Amino acid sequence: MQRMIGLPIVSMATGKEIGQICDGCMCDGRIAGFIIKRKHALLHHHGFLPFEAIQHLGEQAVMIDEDTKVENVADTHKQYDPICTSRKKFKGKPVLSSEGDMLGLAEDVYFSMEVGTIIGYEVTDGWLSDIKEGRKVVKGHDLLLCKERAILSL
Repeated sequence: MQRMIGLPIVSMATGKEIGQICDGCMCDGRIAGFIIKRKHALLHHHGFLPFEAIQHLGEQAVMIDEDTKVENVADTHKQYDPICTSRKKFKGKPVLSSEGDMLGLAEDVYFSMEVGTIIGYEVTDGWLSDIKEGRKVVKGHDLLLCKERAILSL
C-alpha cells in the first residue's frame, strides 16, 4: 500500500490526471477503495475511488475509465478503516494475535492487485529491529480494529 501513495489517477477517456492517492481504506479483509486528493482549478478536495472502478494498477499510475468514477467522501465511506491517515488509522497500532501475543506495530498492508483481497500485514518491532532483522509480514484473517489496537486471527 505504501508504494501506491502519491500515484496519479488518470482517466482513460480524457487522459487527464484526476488526482493522487492519499490513503487506502479496508473493510472485511479487502481494500474497499482509495482516498484521493482531487485536482481542481483552485481547490484540492478529497474523493473516494472504489476499488472496482480501477481498470489498471500500474507502477506509475492508476487508470480508470472516466472521471465520474470518483465519488465524494460521504458518511458511507467513513465506515471503512483508513490505513495511513486519520485518527482511526491502522498504521502504527499495536497488532495482537487472537492468542494475546504481540506481533508488532502495523506498518503496511499487502493486497492482491487483481481483486483487492488483503494477503498480509507488515509489522515492525522498531527501527533498530528493522535494520537488524527486517520487517515481518504476518498473514491472517479477521482483523479487528479498535481505537487502541488491532487484533488479528492467525
